[in-house]
Formats: sequence, structure tokens, C-alpha cells
Amino acid sequence: MTTQGDRPGSQPMRYLRERFLSSPPLPEVPGVRDVISASWRRALANRVATEAPEPIFVTDRDEESLLAHSATPVLVNLSEEMANHPVAILLTDANGLVVSRVSTDHALTSGLDTISLAPGYSYAEESVGTNGIGTALECQKSVLVSGFEHFNSSLTEFECAGAPIIHPLRGHLVGVLDLTSWADTSGPLLLTLARTTAKRIEEAMLATTGARELSLFREYLASCQRGSGAILAVNQDVVMVNSHAEELYDVTDRAALITHTADLVGSTKPVTVVADLPSGTTARMEYRPVYSGSALAGGVFRVKNQTQRRRRAGRNDLQLPGVVGANPQWRQACAAADSSLTGSTWLALSGERGVGKTAVAQAVAARHGRRPVLVDSAAVADGGYEDWADDLADEVTRGESPVVIIRHADALTGDDLQRLTTLLTLWQGAPPDQAPAWVVVTLGDEPPGSDVQGCLMPFFAHTVEIPPLRHRLDDLQRLVPHLLGRHAANRPLTMSDTCLRQLMRLPWAGNVRQLDEVLADAARRRRSGTIEVSDLPAECRTFTRRQLTKLEAIERDAIVRSLAANRGNKELAAADLGMSRATIYRKIRAFGIVPDHS
Repeated sequence: MTTQGDRPGSQPMRYLRERFLSSPPLPEVPGVRDVISASWRRALANRVATEAPEPIFVTDRDEESLLAHSATPVLVNLSEEMANHPVAILLTDANGLVVSRVSTDHALTSGLDTISLAPGYSYAEESVGTNGIGTALECQKSVLVSGFEHFNSSLTEFECAGAPIIHPLRGHLVGVLDLTSWADTSGPLLLTLARTTAKRIEEAMLATTGARELSLFREYLASCQRGSGAILAVNQDVVMVNSHAEELYDVTDRAALITHTADLVGSTKPVTVVADLPSGTTARMEYRPVYSGSALAGGVFRVKNQTQRRRRAGRNDLQLPGVVGANPQWRQACAAADSSLTGSTWLALSGERGVGKTAVAQAVAARHGRRPVLVDSAAVADGGYEDWADDLADEVTRGESPVVIIRHADALTGDDLQRLTTLLTLWQGAPPDQAPAWVVVTLGDEPPGSDVQGCLMPFFAHTVEIPPLRHRLDDLQRLVPHLLGRHAANRPLTMSDTCLRQLMRLPWAGNVRQLDEVLADAARRRRSGTIEVSDLPAECRTFTRRQLTKLEAIERDAIVRSLAANRGNKELAAADLGMSRATIYRKIRAFGIVPDHS
């Protein structure tokens, strides 16, 4: 029997594959198609296993993407047409991660399960070798891989036809439509069907995307015509800014406005927020969602300057020791915290992890010459302390009344929460020398549970929110040298303007704590002189609006490291990674990798 991948009148593909694997790779392999031999060489460079596939499994695949949503009706129709044929229909994302698989043939399904060609597994070339999915991604063209043309021997029973799916508006590759069957299936027909189906999916994406973008654009135009103010229209892929916004706000303020829109654009209800901009202007942003049929198409923002409240001279210009920042929202939070101590009222500081809640409380204590006493409630809740409440009570009575800072107070439950409320009640009725001068609790950005809300929060008259770093990116010009000074000691270490601009483009999900870790890492890489973009960790040398999957993050970091090792030479980096030049250029653009010009 002639196996698919074996050509009548030529040496069997099985023999050619074995010959290739047993000898050093040659530029050309006589009898083997160029697309296959090039893929084999990439597989060797990636040290792909030749006997059993080792696809990477990813749990957080996106089953609600535009691709998946648009492809579903197309794949349902195709599966009905192929109901009596042993063909599996697979849809993958741009990294070869299988998003869905449809097959009515139980024997074929069982066979695919044995090689992990199933949802959640990546069939990228770097982990599996030559196959219809991974090779189509690398070549960015339709590919049929039959029998022993597969690099991995476990795949030689199968034949797969992969056709790339291209975004109809932005032109980048978004996935692959793959048809897989047994190795005695008619290959050319399978490949033709894969191409046709991929085109249908692209047409469905165009209909969905076009309608969504058109609805957003129409509402944007209508909003511009209704008034003369600043208008922004935003969704995950598009940002539109009218001429009035460009006239009213400089590039730094516009970037801050766009950053603020990211927190609201997925909302299904109108929202109004106040944004403090780097220039010191306070802007009022009125968000209105825009729909295309029943689907959310994005949102339109009308932006107006809001007159700032008159404040007492110097109150918000307060400079606390050990912390820096000039952003209006940050200054207001620091001033409110300081006023709480001077007014002898206990305070709750809320905000995302890493924003500096504890640092603000310690800075206020230092400004007033008070000794801070820290308790981490998260450790208490995990059983980290024994008799912690008694120890805290004893600590307060030692010397002059300290400032008590209870971190992560919203983590307390049950008996530990009761111990704390009992202690707070005792302090409220105690003489000044037996009670703390000030008590501060820090909370997360989510509302506390009912127990904490009912038992703990009544002790605290005010709650002050510490802003996330992404809302005060203008403070990076002060934060970076301040934090670098901690890690550089007496070494002369500065940061280039290009590097600082790159930091200002990042979302900073981990806030100031993440920035501090990044600068500590950079200070270890660069002992003195000027820190450049190439000295930053891999995750800071890219910029993308969307959250990367774990697999994408691993791939991004590998590309960044290879580019750094090859001094920015993309062809050498691609060769080291076993990628084609076209692939590494595509992925550099997709991941927003910043080139190193040093």
C-alpha cells in the first residue's frame, strides 16, 4: 500500500525521513518538498521529539474571541456536510493553540486524543514539528502534510490540511483552520476544502468586525457633530480622537485619557469618572457604550475640563518623607492621610496591590515622629502568628504611642477578626499613653466582605483610595530616580529618556511594587552608567493592549532574549529560534516588542 506522503515512482517518504534524521540536515532534501524539508530543519533546531509529540497545554484559551465567535456557524455547517466522512475540523489561534475540534468519527477522535490534537494543546512547530497547523503558521500559507512528511513518527498515520485565517481589516494572522483525517485520504481535496472554509471564516469576521467598527464610527461622528468638546471613541482594537481633543490636551494628557478609557470601555452602562491628568488638569469623562445589534462595539467618551475645588494653600503640596509624586490624585490622597493623623481619626487606605498604601501610612508616621508598628493580617489569617493580638497590645504600650498599621485587614475572618475588634474597642477607651496615636488599616480594591464591613469598618471614619500607577504615569519621572537610588546605592546609575518613555507605555498591573522590582532587576544588569531599554526585563520591552496568554508570554520572552543575544539582528534571532524571518517580524509586531537601538 502506498502511504500518503509517499510518491509513486520515487523513494518512499518513510525512507527519506529516516535518511534525513540519521544524517546532518542538508539545505535541500531530494524527493522532499521544500516546505517540508525547511520545516524538518526547524524541528531539528528546536530539538523536537521524533517519536512522541509533546504539545504544550494551556488552560486559559480564549473561546469567546472574534475568531471563535465568527467561525462557529461556519464550522457547524461544515461538520453537517462532513458527517459521513472521517474528518476532524480544528480551529486554532495564532499560536497554534487548538480552540475547538469537531469530529463525528469515533475512531478518528480516539486517534487524535492519543496524540493530544485536542482543545487546549498547542500544535506549533516548536513543540510538535512539521504538521498542518504549525507549518501553516510558520509559512503563512496553506499546507498539506501527509503521512511520513510529519516530523514526529506518532503523527504519520494522519494527514492534515492547514489554511491560515487572516484578519480582514488589520491583515494579521489570527489562526488556522485545519482538517485532519487518516493518511489514505485524498490530500488535494482536503486542502481545497480547508482553504475554502478559512475564507468563509474571514468573511464572517469581516461581517462582524465591519458592523462593530461601523457602529462605533457612526456614533463617534454623531457625537462630534452634537458638540464642540473633546471626543474619544474606543474599543479593544480602535482609538479615535477628534481635533478638539488634540487641541485641548497635549500628547501626555491624551495618553493618560486613553489609559483611563481602558478601565471603562467594557462596561455595558453609562459611567462618569474624574481623571487627574499629568498637566494638573482634572477632566470629567462621560462614557456611553455603543452597540452593534446586541454586541458591544465599544464606547464613546465626551471629555470636559472640570474646575478644581479651591483648597487650602499648601495642603495638597505636602511632601511626605520616603515617598514621591506630584500627580494631583496622589497629592490629595497623601494630604488626606496626613490630615487624618493630625485630626486624631483612624483611617482606612484602599487600593490595588502594590500602589503604596503601607508606604503612605509609614510616611505620615515618620513626618510626625511616630514609630510605626506593622501587622500583616494576611499572615495572621494563614495561621502565621500565635497570640498576635496580645503581642500587638504589648507593643503599643512600649514607649511613646506608636502608629499601628494593619495591612490586608480585609483578609481577617472569624476569631481573628473578633480579636482585632476587641483590641480596637479597648484602645478607643484607653488613656493616650496606653493607646496608639493613630490606627490605619489597608484594604484591597474590592469591597470588603460583610463581616469586615460590619465589624471592622465602623472604627474608621474615612477611607482614602491610593491611585494605581497607570493613573499617575507622570510620576514616573520622580519615582524612577527615587527607587533607583535605593538599588544603586552610591553607584552612578541613571535612565535614558527612551527607556523612561517605554516605562510610561506599560500598564503596570503590579503598580509601584512591580516598578520597584523592574528597577531592581535593571540595576543588577547595569551596574553603572545609563539604563537602556535592553536592560529591562523581557516583559517591559514590549507593548500590547491585550493580556497575553502564558504561551504567548513564554514566546515573547524567548524572542526578546534572542534579539538581545544577537544585538537586535532579527534574521539571526529567527535562526536561533527556528523561525522564518517572516514569522519573527510578524510576532515582533504582534507582541509590540521594542527594538534595541543601543
